[in-house]
Amino acid sequence: MLALGLRLIAAGPVIVLLCIWLVFSLLSPYFLTASNLTNVLVQSSSVALLALGALVVVMVGSLDVSLGSTVGLCTIVSAVVFRDHPSLAWLVVPLLLAVGLAMGAVNAFCIVGLRIGNAFIVTLGMLYVIQSLSYVVSGGTQVPNVPPQLVALANGSLLGVPGPVLLVLGAGALLWFLLNRVAWGRWIVAIGGNRDAAGKAGIPVRAVLFSVYLIASLFAAVTGMLVAGLNNSGTVDNGTSILQAIAAVVIGGASLTGGRGSTWATVVGAVILGSITNGLTLLSVSTNWTPFAIGAALVAAVGLDALRGTVEGRLRVRQAQIQAGGA
Repeated sequence: MLALGLRLIAAGPVIVLLCIWLVFSLLSPYFLTASNLTNVLVQSSSVALLALGALVVVMVGSLDVSLGSTVGLCTIVSAVVFRDHPSLAWLVVPLLLAVGLAMGAVNAFCIVGLRIGNAFIVTLGMLYVIQSLSYVVSGGTQVPNVPPQLVALANGSLLGVPGPVLLVLGAGALLWFLLNRVAWGRWIVAIGGNRDAAGKAGIPVRAVLFSVYLIASLFAAVTGMLVAGLNNSGTVDNGTSILQAIAAVVIGGASLTGGRGSTWATVVGAVILGSITNGLTLLSVSTNWTPFAIGAALVAAVGLDALRGTVEGRLRVRQAQIQAGGA
């Protein structure tokens, strides 16, 4: 019974998603159609990808609010390269990965190398720096047209599964493997749980933290490729994409204090946000109310997370007592 309770707690984001789908299906006959659910998944893909990058930072008890700006910069770089040097379009993917790594390296150097303790302030500063670079590179305007391989990635499909969905599944599987089957993932959990204790246990805390910001920025670069392909243009990010990504991470059950997080629950969190937006659109609700609904969902998720922590703690204590009694 206790094990069942713990499983239900872990499945919380999925249960919430199914409840949301049930409500919208009752309010609109079009919501649960195959074409609409496919749209939901595609529309949620960019938030899900960015949220996966944000997840690894959150799991060590930190935040990187510059990731959204990195997405915008990557979309602009792809469009500018294709506009000015179309013959070099084949270099766009490695170039964007390099841009992402460079932004992550700057963050990591400032936070880990220079030991500037407040990661939020550092990455907030980088948010404005990267936005400024985006405006300089783009000339302050949207840059139309990106390399065809990015458009194909965003609009293609394989065996009927849209490219963006496949990209999220592939990225999610890779991150799941790193977090659950590699020592690096266990180190992240340990550092997020207690950084000082992790260091005393011999975990290379500084190296792991440095790698976290690099990997998060790589996810932002891949997200930039997807967004560029979906929009077929390069656009400066206004900073809201990372807020949605962090919301997806929290709704997915990760703890902002670190030490806990789930790859697939984070993806579900992104789909929850996409479902809310899509459902409100089908109901002809003004888009002005969409941020309100997402904000309410985030506040509810934080409240439920606190309740979840209390209930889970009591269940685990009770489970330990039963096991001790049986011994």
